[in-house]
Amino acid sequence: MASDKSPSSAKQLLEDKLAAYKKTIDLYESEPENGEGKKELMAKAKAYEHERDIALKKDPWFDYAEGLLQLAIVLTSVAIITGSQSMAYVSYLLGTVGAVCTLNGYFLFF
Repeated sequence: MASDKSPSSAKQLLEDKLAAYKKTIDLYESEPENGEGKKELMAKAKAYEHERDIALKKDPWFDYAEGLLQLAIVLTSVAIITGSQSMAYVSYLLGTVGAVCTLNGYFLFF
């Protein structure tokens, strides 16, 4: 009985498998049709890193604004109850600085 697995057919089978693997590797490296290749995903990741960096710069300003506005609200309440004009001015100042911090959180003026 002769075997249909001759050395040349086995070599051809291995070459076909190798070609299929290389094609799969190339698809993993770059797949521009659907943007799921390694190169395309790295470009998307860099864009998301940039957005993250901007968000990290903005975040503390919102925290500062939140604290200042809460203090301004409390001081305004105290100023109303006590009738203290100077405490009202301080609360207006804190409210204004809190509003500026909020705007800076959105636009990053400084």
